Amino acid sequence: MNIHFSELFKKYNLLNHPFYLAWNEGRLTQQQLALYAAEYGAFIKLISKGWQQIREQEIANEETEHFHLWQNFAISIGAGSINANLPSSKQLVSLTEESYKTYAGALGALYAFEAQQPATASSKLEGIRKHYAHWNADETYFKVHKNDLYEPALLEDKINMLSDNDKAIATSACAASCKALWDALSGIMEYNMN
Repeated sequence: MNIHFSELFKKYNLLNHPFYLAWNEGRLTQQQLALYAAEYGAFIKLISKGWQQIREQEIANEETEHFHLWQNFAISIGAGSINANLPSSKQLVSLTEESYKTYAGALGALYAFEAQQPATASSKLEGIRKHYAHWNADETYFKVHKNDLYEPALLEDKINMLSDNDKAIATSACAASCKALWDALSGIMEYNMN
């Protein structure tokens, strides 16, 4: 892995975000998880477009199905419509859409999320089972992603084949996406505390 990516993931390791720590310690309310599902879902809905941009249609189709799994999770915990309403969620969606306009940008933005997803999905699944089972949350989205190491490896291979100029674009998109993912969680957490 490129050293720039490992440093990014150290700085913006989503497992260390206070929202996910609270999730895994059982400190979130159902209302807080529902808001997360609705806000973050607006980003999850876009993932298939990134895979389309890098010409991986089969994975793009799977990601469309995975968004439906996310919707099932959101409904199961009482979320309303999936929409980015908070400023930090809107920023994540906007940045993602912008990154997906180019091949290299899509690679970087996707990698920021997909490289962390197996660990975060596994952790969230454990938290749901340990602390929130009484809510009957649909776990399927997290089960599907907890061992998905193929997609981050594929993205890393594609990034390594880029020209130096395109690698810089991918790295920049990855850095911006890592921060935006972190900030989206912060915005959701701050809203929930008010």
